[in-house]
Amino acid sequence: MIKSFKGAHIWILGASSGIGLALARELSDAGAILALSSRRRPELNDINEALGGQHLVVPCDVSDAASIEEACNKITKHFPRIDSAIYMAGYYNPTKFEDIEIQEVRKTIDVNLTGAFVFSTHILKVLRKQDKGQIALCASVAGYRGLPNGQPYSATKAAIINMAESLRIENKNPAIDIKVINPGFVRTPMTDKNPFKMPMIIEPENAAKAIASGLQSRAFEIHFPKKFTYFLKLLRILPSWIYFRLMKDQ
Repeated sequence: MIKSFKGAHIWILGASSGIGLALARELSDAGAILALSSRRRPELNDINEALGGQHLVVPCDVSDAASIEEACNKITKHFPRIDSAIYMAGYYNPTKFEDIEIQEVRKTIDVNLTGAFVFSTHILKVLRKQDKGQIALCASVAGYRGLPNGQPYSATKAAIINMAESLRIENKNPAIDIKVINPGFVRTPMTDKNPFKMPMIIEPENAAKAIASGLQSRAFEIHFPKKFTYFLKLLRILPSWIYFRLMKDQ
């Protein structure tokens, strides 16, 4: 966990919009020194300027493994250490299973899952070398169980949860903190695609505050809003036949 954000060096991959952007603002206001990454340099430059211009802008395409490695190398050269590395990149296109297009599956897996694996392998080497630090991977409560019209997004988020759990178990250094972030519905350009009413939806600023608080806790999972996520956790432990019966009309 991070005791204080003041002076902490934090890499946010996926910082140009949605929760990642709100988190960048939250951590910058708390005194963190950020490396801001996404595909679009102009947007990152504008964000950095709005935050006072003191942060490092590092464009990165998460669908390109070489781009992630290059970004990690650049950050390690400019920062004396990396206190936390947060993977907020994500792609979402709600689709019925029968309408899924393979190119959409590949794009979703590349951004949501493969990018997270590549990011984690590179940053883990850095944290092991400096003998401390934090990795936080953004999944979703959509990964708790299979949801209607949620593929392939839900599958990749379930995989991120599983991956983070494995990484946490395999990590033997207590000074290296592994976390998974599981948001409920947050009002972002991604959730704007949903054609249905989203229960207990929150603003990205509230999500950012919840994540910032979780990064400073000992908890493995950061999940919010709690009333919604605990309900979904209950669904997660129900026997399959009950769960399917509850979801059949959704």
